[in-house]
Amino acid sequence: MSKRIVSKFGGSSVADAAQFAKIKEIVNADDRRRIIVVSAPGKRNSKETKLTDLLYSTHDLALKGLDFSAPWVLIRERYLEIVRDLKLKSNVGSDLDHLEHQLRTTPQDITVDYLVSRGEFLCARIMAEYLGATFVDAYPLIQFDAMHRVFPESYRAMATEFSGPGLYVVPGFYGSDSHGKVKTFTRGGSDISGAILAHGCDAGVYENWTDVSGLLMADPRIVSNPKPMESVSYQEIRELAYSGASVLHDEAIAPCREKNIPINIRNTNRPLDQGTLIGPPSSHAGQVITGVAGRKGFAMLHIEKSMMNKERGFGRKIMGILEENGLSFEHSPTGIDTMSIVVEQKSFENVEEIVMDSIVRQMSPDSVKVQKDLALIATVGHGMNHHIGVAATLFGALANAHVNVRIIDQGASEINIIVGVDQADCDKAIQSIYAAFEK
Repeated sequence: MSKRIVSKFGGSSVADAAQFAKIKEIVNADDRRRIIVVSAPGKRNSKETKLTDLLYSTHDLALKGLDFSAPWVLIRERYLEIVRDLKLKSNVGSDLDHLEHQLRTTPQDITVDYLVSRGEFLCARIMAEYLGATFVDAYPLIQFDAMHRVFPESYRAMATEFSGPGLYVVPGFYGSDSHGKVKTFTRGGSDISGAILAHGCDAGVYENWTDVSGLLMADPRIVSNPKPMESVSYQEIRELAYSGASVLHDEAIAPCREKNIPINIRNTNRPLDQGTLIGPPSSHAGQVITGVAGRKGFAMLHIEKSMMNKERGFGRKIMGILEENGLSFEHSPTGIDTMSIVVEQKSFENVEEIVMDSIVRQMSPDSVKVQKDLALIATVGHGMNHHIGVAATLFGALANAHVNVRIIDQGASEINIIVGVDQADCDKAIQSIYAAFEK
């Protein structure tokens, strides 16, 4: 028997009854699709507010003792409209009434994570009834620590829970923390839920259904008509996702990678499109780069001190100062007497004076400066380490576009080159790099 498929459907895929109907056709088209994971219903148009945001607003107002009727009416109507349009007998209305009563009488007993998780919980309940499937709550099934690492016994529980031949629906985005309380993942966390379930059930494929037919080599808002990626490795997509490429949450890679489970990005609205397959490295048919992506909002500390290379523990002490102030570093290009450290600007600005003072007092540098408003751009591809002149093409493209490079960093795996540029030049840099390699 072929291994089962875990299929996760994002917010746009469950936005209304018409989208639910598309999901039913997709599930019925392949009897290996046995474990269905859903997000909360997404926006139907650009003027709507996301249900998740409405739930956050409701919780905030309830805790302050303010009237939350406005967001609650919108939340209630969205779910009841889906139920009516699908002609279901769902008791979601009763669930919402009970929640509203709690929010009005004992709001302090409802954590924000619990309330926000109801977005996925209620959607999954409706989907299970519509598909004639078994509803399985993610709480307490998926148990994880503060770093989102799933406990081994939780994986064993998943294997047992889904051992039968039935069809199951599971809400995404949340599970149980180490204290037994409902805990959500970060935004986009339903991707993580699906990957965890694929790992726990030893799935043959993890399908991630959204509103695009796979991943593109660059952001279409920046590059006109970028080419699609037919296949991409776990390592490449991790680099691209971290560097700003959207569609798949970067933390959703690891659970599948551990068991070599392919991830297939598919389009709910175009189910015949094959999408993008994420898995082990492939030949890429001579392709030099897989994609290019960028993120803004970085600052760089530039520390200079004569004979720095002879001073033992200099780098460790600098990193210790960052750690003491709750900062992590992104990159650290160095010279003999210089050390540069790239950090997230927003976090750095909260502790800037303390960090700068600590460096001056503890390290006695000749100078320490900060450069802000930088963007990091990653050019990624396994083909890069098999082709001569990749760096020349990349930096030639930036020079021709009159983009000044502030940072250069290449990973040890040689599948990525990261450059730092002024934030204002980010889009122009991505466009020039993409165009150079597409030629």
